[in-house]
Amino acid sequence: MVSFNTPTGYFHLRAAVVCWRDDYVLVHQAVGDTFWSLPGGRVDLGESSMQTIVREMGEELLVTAQVGALLATIEVIDQRPQGGLFHEVGFYYAVTMPDLTWQADPFRGPEAHNPVDFWWCPRAQLADLAMLPQSVKSLLLQRDGVYRHIVETGSGAGTRHFVHVNVSTSTTSLLSD
Repeated sequence: MVSFNTPTGYFHLRAAVVCWRDDYVLVHQAVGDTFWSLPGGRVDLGESSMQTIVREMGEELLVTAQVGALLATIEVIDQRPQGGLFHEVGFYYAVTMPDLTWQADPFRGPEAHNPVDFWWCPRAQLADLAMLPQSVKSLLLQRDGVYRHIVETGSGAGTRHFVHVNVSTSTTSLLSD
């Protein structure tokens, strides 16, 4: 995994899925967490972020992911509660998973060693949903196919700032299947 500690903090490289079905987006939550996030995982050394999506969805949901356009790059730079910085760079892709069964209620993924619950969250509930990174909600609520580069910074105490560094013209219509 492209994750490492340094004397001043922790860094990791992540790839994430933006998968819509009608007006529902797929989110997931590690068992015991108090927040939701978009499915995905850490990029392995020598693996492209698109390969990470295919591998992670195969492991976490036993499905084949069809990776579309890159919708956003989100950088998170934050103070960790235990001290030092947390720095994440995440690539967020439009993804379809035709062989993923629709389920109205949250459902548990198949990995016994890493229990994760998945949920098709209605778009209408996104604004009130506790999500990390917090700035991902702006991407999901826009749902316009425009590429965004977002930098999210914070103090570790809940105060968050989002800066849209780059917003370009529409790149895809792959926002739903």
